Amino acid sequence: MLEGLGDRRIRFRLASLSDRDLSFAPVEQRAQAFAACIRNLLKILDHSPLGRTLVRFAVLNDVTVGLDPLLEAQASYFYPHQNHFDLGYQPELLQKTEKGISRYLVSFVAGLRRVWHQRTGNGPDVSLRPRDFLRVNRCAEADIEAVTHLIAWELRSGGASFLWRHLLSGANGDISVVFERAIQEGPPRQFDGAALKAAFDQWFAGQERLDACDHFALEMMDLALIQQPAVVGLLALKAGRAAGLGLLPNGQNYLDGALFTGDWYDAPGDDFNTAHLRHIERDIFQLLEKANNIR
Repeated sequence: MLEGLGDRRIRFRLASLSDRDLSFAPVEQRAQAFAACIRNLLKILDHSPLGRTLVRFAVLNDVTVGLDPLLEAQASYFYPHQNHFDLGYQPELLQKTEKGISRYLVSFVAGLRRVWHQRTGNGPDVSLRPRDFLRVNRCAEADIEAVTHLIAWELRSGGASFLWRHLLSGANGDISVVFERAIQEGPPRQFDGAALKAAFDQWFAGQERLDACDHFALEMMDLALIQQPAVVGLLALKAGRAAGLGLLPNGQNYLDGALFTGDWYDAPGDDFNTAHLRHIERDIFQLLEKANNIR
């Protein structure tokens, strides 16, 4: 079950850490600590209906999880072709604190939600035109943040409020305030998608969030242009494609009918990302022109 990835990278099946397979016990000390940490996250998420369902979905899809020391503790990275996502590294002692657990919960939930996006046909698609690709990636990150807040609220409602406090005091605390305000308008807001949509929309109010998301998406397009240039940046975004990101395991879609047009969703990025985008668009145009000349 434990596989070596390069410089003793840790990787194991998520199902091996579920209650159905308690015999799994990695030998290497660092792997033991990380496995214990993931088991703890699974126990915590079992108290959130949405978190529990996302975990089960990932287990049924035989997803693997690993540790990447190059990632920040509150970050995760999903490799769709490997059906695998990595979490960042943090010291073992920090993993046992509420702060460390909260960091890992945020990145773990993000990984689970990306698995959901990919397996439901809503994952990142570099065949989209660059500006459409940026729009979809923004919506994906906004959805991940909204879903993380709902899971934190469910845990808070069950008596475990440390993750909610972590979100409220963090860089995205404005989203927490908006989410809680929507909930306080009436209990149904937690279940009818209104609080999720409020958190989703608030994500776009943070210019730093937009710029970081765009930077990462542009890097993905750059890499794709090197690996598979013939399929990058050709397709227009179909109506309803971005809204599909809001689909929940219970069949509800809190983004159903949303169009994501206007200045709020299409706020310009910083100068660096704007220049990077233009270079990518130019490269795609030149590749198309070259292909047409060959024909």
